Amino acid sequence: MKYFFDNCVSYKYALMLRALDVDATPLRGIFAQDAADAQFLAELQHRGFEVYISCDLKQRTRPVEAVALANAGITALYFAPFWDKMRFWLQAAWLTARWERIDAFAMGAARGTCAEIKHNGRAAPFHPG
Repeated sequence: MKYFFDNCVSYKYALMLRALDVDATPLRGIFAQDAADAQFLAELQHRGFEVYISCDLKQRTRPVEAVALANAGITALYFAPFWDKMRFWLQAAWLTARWERIDAFAMGAARGTCAEIKHNGRAAPFHPG
């Protein structure tokens, strides 16, 4: 699986996972840091990404971004609000401890699936918009 990490999730986590043999790329590795969400969402599938990781749950309700997300045709995983309440090191520990579960969900999900990742690492699918 080829993962793309949004700016709201530290680029350091993508690099950390890459060091653990996960094909992970942070937004800043390809796009300008201030790239509009709709802009990069439209390009992800064409760049070979299969899974988009973010914690910006509002993307699914902002009209332009929800349409771009739906049209992207990739699996989108969003960390639930617990994510923003954790400090950096706790996020890193949480992510590595639950990565296998997250990766397994992503591998088994139909292309275009959107899901919220809960604190226990389980995914709760939803429809954008």
